[in-house]
Amino acid sequence: MSSGPPVREDSCRIDAIWDVGEAPPRPEEPVEVTGGVHLLLAPNANHWTYEGTNTWIVVGDGRAVVIDPGPTDPGHLDRIDEVVRDAGARVETVLLSHHHGDHSQAAHAVAERWQAAIRPRIQQGVIPDGSRLDLGRRTEIRTLSTPGHTSDGVSFSLGDRRVMLTGDTVLARFNPYISHPDGTVADILGSMARIADLVDDDWILLPGHGPAVREPTTYLHARITDRQRRIDQVAGLLADGVAREQITDHVYAKVDDQRRPAARASVEAILHYLDTRALGAREKGSTV
Repeated sequence: MSSGPPVREDSCRIDAIWDVGEAPPRPEEPVEVTGGVHLLLAPNANHWTYEGTNTWIVVGDGRAVVIDPGPTDPGHLDRIDEVVRDAGARVETVLLSHHHGDHSQAAHAVAERWQAAIRPRIQQGVIPDGSRLDLGRRTEIRTLSTPGHTSDGVSFSLGDRRVMLTGDTVLARFNPYISHPDGTVADILGSMARIADLVDDDWILLPGHGPAVREPTTYLHARITDRQRRIDQVAGLLADGVAREQITDHVYAKVDDQRRPAARASVEAILHYLDTRALGAREKGSTV
């Protein structure tokens, strides 16, 4: 990982960034990415989570927030506790970027250990857009509604550090799948554009899986273009008479069976987007 100053005595590196092309941190070994923002890679690597879920621990003035606590693995829960205690803090709030279990499963366990609140309560809506959580020591977390991967997607901005935690809305090496029918193409395009407008290329995005995103404005515009290209590809296949149920095989011919459900969900989301757009065009034409 790219790092600035040397390793501290507590083994957390300061300003250590897991960059694309680099080996990930070892699970259960905390890394301090920037002042008070710690990465703890969960030991749940698989075909859905890739290297594992990125659990983020943000520490302010004696207060801490755990974002996406990940799986209910006893060792992982203990390491979360150790990071917080080593920082001289206590967990006040557990924040969730979205409801998927690889991010949210341990929320209740962490909350019970620390008598902390969970925001949002699992499967009970989303955190209000623009909410602010002040942890002291110039550490303020602002919530941003960023649906698309799921309907309840939330990102977390730390403006003083020029860092945003994006959950599964933005990943560094590829576009995340759309969990249709919960997630939608229109929402993910809007969320990507929103983040691109709120940051500049000096910021760093810290995703829910995988390495960091540098130069995020440039990166997001490229990824939006990639998504639009995929939409156009599906539209072209439909125009060529390819059956809807065969489109996934055409678009994602090289995807293995384990990731096939995610590929199918993304194609179904695109088909829904195209259907909605066509219906809107017809309705607009009928009123002219």
